[in-house]
This record gives sequence, structure tokens and C-alpha cells, in this order.
Amino acid sequence: MFGAVALFVCWVLAIPGLAAEQPLWKAHDVVVTATRTAVPQQSLGISSVVLTEEDIRARRASDVAELLRDVAGFQPVRYGSRGSQTVVFPRGGEPNYTLVLIDGVKVNLGGGDFYWENLTTDNIERIEIVRGPQSALYGSDAIGGVIQIFTKSGYGPASVELSTAHGLRSDRGRYMGEHSVRVSGGTDRFGYSAAYGRIDDGGILRINNDYWNNTASTRLDFFPKDNWELSFTGRLTDARYEYPTESSGDRYSPLDPDQTQREQDAVIGVSAKVQSTAWWENVVSVGYHNNRRRNLDPYNEATDYADSFGRYNEARATLDYHANLTWQPAARFTSVLTVGYERDEESYRQETFYFDAAKLSADRSNNAVYVQDQVTLFERLHVVGGFRVEDNSAYGTEVTPRGAAALEIKETGTTLRMAAAKGIKEPTFYENFANDSWTLGNPDLDPEKATSWEVGVSQRLGGRLQAFATYFENRYKDLIAYVPTPFPAPPERTPNFFNIQAAKTRGVEWGLESRAWDNLMAGVSMTFLDTEVTDDGGIDSIAFQEGKKLLRRPQVSASGWVDYRWKNLRCRFLGHYVGSRDDADYRDWMAPRRVTLDDYFILDAILSYAVTAHAPLKDLEIFLKGTNILDTDYEQVFGYSTPGAAFMLGASMKF
Repeated sequence: MFGAVALFVCWVLAIPGLAAEQPLWKAHDVVVTATRTAVPQQSLGISSVVLTEEDIRARRASDVAELLRDVAGFQPVRYGSRGSQTVVFPRGGEPNYTLVLIDGVKVNLGGGDFYWENLTTDNIERIEIVRGPQSALYGSDAIGGVIQIFTKSGYGPASVELSTAHGLRSDRGRYMGEHSVRVSGGTDRFGYSAAYGRIDDGGILRINNDYWNNTASTRLDFFPKDNWELSFTGRLTDARYEYPTESSGDRYSPLDPDQTQREQDAVIGVSAKVQSTAWWENVVSVGYHNNRRRNLDPYNEATDYADSFGRYNEARATLDYHANLTWQPAARFTSVLTVGYERDEESYRQETFYFDAAKLSADRSNNAVYVQDQVTLFERLHVVGGFRVEDNSAYGTEVTPRGAAALEIKETGTTLRMAAAKGIKEPTFYENFANDSWTLGNPDLDPEKATSWEVGVSQRLGGRLQAFATYFENRYKDLIAYVPTPFPAPPERTPNFFNIQAAKTRGVEWGLESRAWDNLMAGVSMTFLDTEVTDDGGIDSIAFQEGKKLLRRPQVSASGWVDYRWKNLRCRFLGHYVGSRDDADYRDWMAPRRVTLDDYFILDAILSYAVTAHAPLKDLEIFLKGTNILDTDYEQVFGYSTPGAAFMLGASMKF
């Protein structure tokens, strides 16, 4: 089936008419995340992707992770049904190697983890994705890439947007519901946007698999002067997931009727931008992120040895100031120098019980300065260079440089790109400070490190075709590994975590997008990935074996889509292919083994019809969304079931 979709896309790209009028792209996408300044995407030496509000709407996506599976180089993996743990592998790196920003506020947990399963698309205007290490600007956690979420702004007359959808899963006929409301508006001096979304999902397993999510988001913008911009953003998430699965998943373990997880996440950001002079721009921002999680697992005779629970509270406060200094001594020479300072304060509180109680309380702080210069010559050659110096209370001083260049050949619509950088990721709080009956942390750990480079090319043909290809390599060292306490145990306890492992990844990303006719668009993207463990640290671990591939990273993954419009009707089909990959079978904990998961292809479809609206109704659209409509049986993680076919019927309207 995937071959048929790919052939169709290729046929669309090959037919005559590509040089006709009616361009596919009305304006070049502008990226802020890559340099902290607004730069046209074709001027970047770093590969990037921009997902717009229209992309989200066309896909009817309610989860950000759902969108990421169509981005070359990023592979989301979910441990079962909706609401279960969801991780993202950036270019084959570890799942905690992607820095996530919401309106400039860092929202990763200490050590890089992020709960993708609960990040919805409510009130999101655009998503910028920058591949490769970006620690030169953002420090720790940006070792594999950066994904930044931008909240919608309000402007114009007051309006209200409503959306509601209801559906059923083929898995046991469980109910699904997605509902949202948004109000927005503004004047020349003030804008506001506020939204609320609710998701309900009955799950796919026979017991204890419900999921719900409440998300509230707001943004306030003030423009007191022509050269002043003030913004306040906030996002609150409250989600609860019932998961009956044990360590071997649901396929090979008895199901637990009582396990639950609750997450409450808050993000607040305040920023100000002041254009002091024509050449001097000041940007200051303050951010706060707090994540609270609670896992409960009362004793159940079939699945548990004892009662257990865990409460976790992590917070991060950030202050960032940077100045953008523009210098143009000649008509064909422009320089934008960015100089900045950032201060981070992290705190962690943990309380757990399993046979005995354990508590952990720790804090870390970080001071950093960063410098970057963007030079443009003859409006064709764009060179970026910079570095960041960090002074961290846990791991000391680290320097992370980077450089990138892009050459635009405007006569042919070609852009040549190259980039190289180093990145770091700090240890988790548990790796640094654990002190319970089973594990002792190591306060002397270094951050994990990456050295990366890439070369690529982007090509536009008229206004109808866009293509890109990128080759990349990453080398990771000082990876943190758990070392079991020797038996018999020494008189004094020794740490269990050390920087002793290494790995490498390399691959090719490519993609095509085309508008063959005014009412027909299509696209395809593909990733070829090769991974290898280069040093296992001397540990006998089935998951990290020297000379073997990293787990759950497919060698080949691809996505394709076709979008067709006829009058008020719109049809969009999306195919996603994941090749075979290694995983681990832990059913026998004394003798785990590596297994190979089969490749799979899933197909989604969205049909929508725009109904002629009458005042006070401005827009009305009826839509039908089908996911995995071929009802493919597949595994993303060994032992964990995945959702079958599901369909939702809904309507969106604007007043």
C-alpha cells in the first residue's frame, strides 16, 4: 500500500505544469528558533521545518506527537494506547535529546525528559523544528534538536471558535471525544487569545485504560509604543491516564486494574522586546515551568508484590536577556551580533514507596553567556558562528560551539547548506542525587556530549515544487549508564551511574512537496538511518550492546500525503511507514533477548466539507477523521498493543 502511495506522489511530481503560476508557497517561512532572530528559512545553514496552523488544521491533529511522525529525522514511539508514555528519537539520538520550548520557555524536565503524550495542539499557531545540536544558543537538552511551540496571537474584532468531535475505536468500541473553544481579538495596541481543550479516550485494552486531558492556554500582547512589544503566555495541562501494563507490556503480562498516572503541568512566560535604536534590539524574558506527577499502584494479587506510589515535583525558573546588534557598513554586507546571558534555577522533589519509603530533594543552578554572529554577503551567502559558556552547579563549566553556512543560488532556486556543532545534556536529578535502598546517584557526572555535522541542499522549481536532502552524522560520548552494585556489596556504597558509553548515528533525510494543480497537493518525506553502539562501557546490557544497533530506531521510515479539493469538499490521505527495528524482550528478566519488530504501514484519512455560513456564523466545517483505517496490527514497542481503526465525526465553527 505504501508503494502505491509513493508511486502516486511521484506521478504528481512528474506531470507537466510544475512551472505554471499559482505558487505552492506564497512567502518564505521565517524561523526564529534557529538563531533567536527572524530569518527566512532558505537563509539557514541548519535544516529546519515549520508546521503552520494550516498544517495542524488540515491534519485535524490534536496531539503534537502526531504531527512529528511526518517530520523527517524525528521518530515518535508510543508505549500502547493514547495517553501512554510517548518519546521522540531525534536523528537516532536518545528520547531526552530534544529541547522543547513553549513561547521561549524551557519545558523539559531536568535531564531532558518530556511528556509528549500530554502536549495537545490547542491554541498553537506554529511549530518550529530545528534539527541537530543547538546547545550553542540553548545549552543543555538541545543536544539533538529544538522544537518550539508558539501560541496564537489575537487580533481584529472579537471572535469565538468552537470545535467538537465524537467517535469510536474498533478496539472494543470505546468512545473518543475532542472538544475545544477559543476566544480572541485585539486592537493596534493590544491582543488577546484564550483557549480550552478537552480530550476523552476509552483506550484499547479491556480494563483500566481510560485517558482524559484538560488544557487551557492564553496569550496577551501589548504594544505601548511602536518600538515596544510585551507578551504574556500561559499554558496549564491536567491529564490522567489509566495503564494496566507491567514491564512486559499488555501482550504478555497480567493486566493491573488499579494503576494510574496523573500529570499537572504549568508554563508561564513574560517577554519584552524593545528596539532601542535602528541597530540595537533588546529582548528579555522570564519563564517558569512546573511539572507535578503522581503514580499510584495499589496492591493487586495478580500483578503486584506490594503497594507502591510515586510523587514527583520539578520546577525551572529562567531569566534570559540578549541584545541583537545590526551592523551594515556596506550595501552587500550585513552582520547581526547576538550577545546574551541566561540564568536557570532547577528544583526536584520526589517521594516514593515500594516496600519502604524514600525521599529526594535537590536543586541545581546554571549561569550561561552566549555569543552569535550572523553575516550575510551579497544577499547570497549566510554564515553563522557562535558559542555558549555554561557554569553549572552540578557539572561545572562547558563550552559548546557551532557554525553554519547557506549559499543561495537564486537563479536556479537552489540553497546549499552545511553545519557543525557540539551539544550537551545534563544528568537527570535521579542520576545525580539518588539515595534509596537500590540506587546511589553520582554528583560528579559530566553531561552527555554530541558532535554533529550535516550537509544539505534545498531546491525550488518555479512555484510548484520544493525538494530537500540532508546527510548527517552524530557521535555521542560520555553517555550515562547504570552500573549494578557488585555482589557481595562493598563496605561503603558506591555510585551506580557513570559516563562510560558511546554511540553514533548517521543518515539521510529527504522530502518533496508539490502542487500539480490548484486543487491538488502532495508530499513525501523519508529517513534512512544507521545507528551503532561504539562503547557499551563493559556492561552486559541487552539494550546497549557494542557493535549492535540502538533499539527502536528503524533504518527506514517514510510519510506521504495527498490533499485534494473540489469546491467545498477537501480530502486528505496520509500514509506512514516504519521499517523493521531491534527491540528487547524482557519477559524473562534473568535472560532478556533482542528481537526484531516487523515493519508496518498505517493510513489515515480526513474528509471535510465547508458549509455556507450566515451571520453571525462566519465559518462552519463538518469533518470526518479516520486513523489507521486499514486496521493494521503492529507494534511500536515489543509487548505493547497499538490502536486499531478509529473514526471521529465533528464540526468546527467560528462566530
